Amino acid sequence: MKVTFNAINNLGTVSTFQTQQSKQPFNIEANEIDAKQAKVEASREKYAEFVQSCNAIYQGATPTQLMDKQTNSINITSGVYYHLGSVNGKPLNGTALTGGGFNSNFSPMIQWTGVGTKVTPEQEAAFRIHQSYSQVERQEANELVAVFMSLSRLAEGKKSVASMNDDVMFKQHFPKFAEGVGLDLSKPFTINGKSFMYSKGVLQALNKEV
Repeated sequence: MKVTFNAINNLGTVSTFQTQQSKQPFNIEANEIDAKQAKVEASREKYAEFVQSCNAIYQGATPTQLMDKQTNSINITSGVYYHLGSVNGKPLNGTALTGGGFNSNFSPMIQWTGVGTKVTPEQEAAFRIHQSYSQVERQEANELVAVFMSLSRLAEGKKSVASMNDDVMFKQHFPKFAEGVGLDLSKPFTINGKSFMYSKGVLQALNKEV
């Protein structure tokens, strides 16, 4: 009769494997729960920011000044209700949303509630505000907002100076945007701590890392 002890020696390995297998499903489930909770929280925060931006528009809240004229600097933070100059003598205010897009007092975003649902008071208010401006005014407002969003992406490192200079829309409307917010283009200025110059229609970075 031949006796082999290998199976006994492997019991520890088998036991460890079984223990790991029993733990693995729990870890996966926990990770999935954490990921879902994170998504729910992110969605909740985005919605709260959207509601806050709409309330600022509907209630005529005083916007934050984008410019610090003493230092000739711009500081852009998502979720803040800013003043971006004026269109046809009418103030242009709005919020760059963390989830993307810009909620403007010239054309407030409308929360979709589904086909066949009753129009909400907020939706009706947004529509009335939208209709109170002419198409030409809304177009000009959109052009200034586009400049602001380009500057925001530049500050975040998501857009380069070269791409800004290649952007026909930016080159055409940046001087008017600057005038509206009080940015002096005759001297260096900063956007979120990064230094720039604008001369003869060309944007130049004074920070090497930009």
